[in-house]
Formats: sequence, structure tokens, C-alpha cells
Amino acid sequence: MTLNDFENVLLGSFPLEQWAKRRVCLATSGGADSVAALRALARVAERAGVSNNLFVVTIDHRSRGSESDGDVLFVRDLSNRLHIDFFARQIDPNELQQESKRQGSWESAARLLRYRLLFETARQNGARFLVTAHHNDDQLETLLFRIFRGSGLDGLRGIAPYRVVDESLTIVRPLLNLNRADILDYLEKLGQPYRTDSSNALPTYARNRIRNELIPILETLFPGKWQNSLLRLAQLANETESYFDKRVEELAQEVNLARKRENAYVETLNKLHAEPVQNENKSDDYVDLPRAQLQNVPEEIVVRLLRKIWKERGWALGEMGIEEWRRLTQAATSGTPTCQLPDAIFVSFPNESTVRLERKRKERP
Repeated sequence: MTLNDFENVLLGSFPLEQWAKRRVCLATSGGADSVAALRALARVAERAGVSNNLFVVTIDHRSRGSESDGDVLFVRDLSNRLHIDFFARQIDPNELQQESKRQGSWESAARLLRYRLLFETARQNGARFLVTAHHNDDQLETLLFRIFRGSGLDGLRGIAPYRVVDESLTIVRPLLNLNRADILDYLEKLGQPYRTDSSNALPTYARNRIRNELIPILETLFPGKWQNSLLRLAQLANETESYFDKRVEELAQEVNLARKRENAYVETLNKLHAEPVQNENKSDDYVDLPRAQLQNVPEEIVVRLLRKIWKERGWALGEMGIEEWRRLTQAATSGTPTCQLPDAIFVSFPNESTVRLERKRKERP
């Protein structure tokens, strides 16, 4: 694969006309994948005369001491050499520790905080797109990880090439049709060095063991075949979940309409100096849902709506297994007594027509 071939594959996923007049934030760690994405987009932008559209962000987890410092310096120097704006953000170690306890996983916590900083920096600098360097090998590792973690069909869709964060920002993964060998070959042809994260070799993390131990075994058992089998599974899951997405969106619209009607009713009562109909003894991290719209709806649809809420609120998904979702769905639809879920999420009923999902933070001494 020539340099132009590599860049053309990237442009097939992220056409220049999409970003020629928009700002693009490049998440760059210094590793081979993100450095290849940076160099490829920088070369394309330079030829098109739109280099000013790009800027680079490095998130420092402060987890590998001088090695982490070296990563930041490497990306800064590379960005300066390419005449691209560079920003470095640090994850607060105390916040990471607290979030790790809440999520039940250092990896999940680091990912959540990393994306939070990336979104914040992208928006502050007017980015329409946030580019990450996930590639085909990452896709396969993610599918294996989710299968053994017990993921539902939604998780087996794998990594999406695009993900809308909100109306102003979209995540783009233009390397998904390229593999690690393509990336290393591209960097070699450019004569471009990159950083190696020593933690990728540690057996502490499940993903590392999948990459370093499980995948070689799969290649021995099913040489050249297991990859396409996994990708076909992801395609089938995506087709199935696309149907459910439409149903969930319809339910979400019904729920929002019912909320608006309820809010209008409460406002009218307040204007008439009537007794408020809702119990205001709540935290600032809660969601009220009308029970009527959740009843007589297939459990699979309700669970997907609830998962959507969990993601939007940033609540911990890791501890929510099949039993927890079933218990929550039954409580919400049947009006069973108050129950507690992982991450200090409580289910209660401020009135007979409403179910409240509320995360109660512990009071500081």
C-alpha cells in the first residue's frame, strides 16, 4: 500500500469535503495509530490548503511517570513541526481514582474522563469533528472483549465509524478500514517514529490479554477466518439494533411529550397557587419518567431506553448486568417499592404516575 493508497482509504471514510471548511480536533497519544492519523490528515490538509482547520489534543493520564511526559513532548514537537496547534490536558489523579471506584474499572474511568476532556477541548476550539485513531484490529479486540463481558446486541455492533455527540460535535474514526500492519507500513514509508506505551504489554488489563494471548490462539485455530466471522456478527447485530433504535427513538419522543405535558400542568397549578404535585426532595442528578409510556412496551425496548439514559447521564454502565436491567424495568413499569442499583442509583416514585431514577452522591464529612 502506497502513501496515497493509505490516505485515500482514510478519505473514503472521512471525505475532505466534509471538513474542508470546518475545524477538526485530532486525539493524538503519540502511539503509532494516532500518529499515522495525524500525519495522513496533515498531508491531505496541506495539499488542500486547509492545515489551519486541524489542531491536536493529547490527554495525559499521569499514569506512567516520565513515559507519560515523554509522550506529551513527542506529540507537541511533532505538531509544531507540522505547524498544527497543540493542546495538552491532564486527568486529575484523584478524580481518576474516585471514578475508578464508581465505574469498577480503571480502564472505564480513564476512558470516560479522557473523552470528557477531549469533548471540552474540541468545543472550546470550535471543532466540528473529533478524530480518533481506532482501526480494524481495535474493532476485532473490542468485539471479543464485549462478547466475553456478556454484552448485548448493542455492544456487538462494535466501534462505529461515526458517533454524534451532540448537534455541534461528531466523533470520526477514519482508520477503521485499515489494520495495524497498514499503519506501521505507512509510518515506515514516511520515516515517522512513534511512541510505544509500555502498559500495553501488561497482563493486568483484559484487552492486553485478548491482544497478546487470545488473538494468536484464534489465528492458530482459524487462520485468516475468525476476523471475517466476527465482522459478520457485528454487521448482523448492527442491522438488528438499527430496528430497535427506531423503536427506542419513538418511545423517547412519547416520553418527552408526556414530560412536557406534566411540566405544563405543574406550572399551571403553581400559577394558581395550588399544592405542587411533585416531591422536590431530590438531588440534582435525576431523571423522571412517565410510567404510562413505559407500560405495554416490550422489555427489550424499555431496557434500551434506560441504557440510553445511563449513557447520557454518565452513570456507570459496567455494573448493570441483565438482572439489574430486568429488575429496573419491572420496578419502573409495575411501580414496585424503592430499590437501589449500582453506582448509588435509586428507583423511587414521587407520585403514582412517575418513576424517578436518581443518583445520590455521598455527603462529604
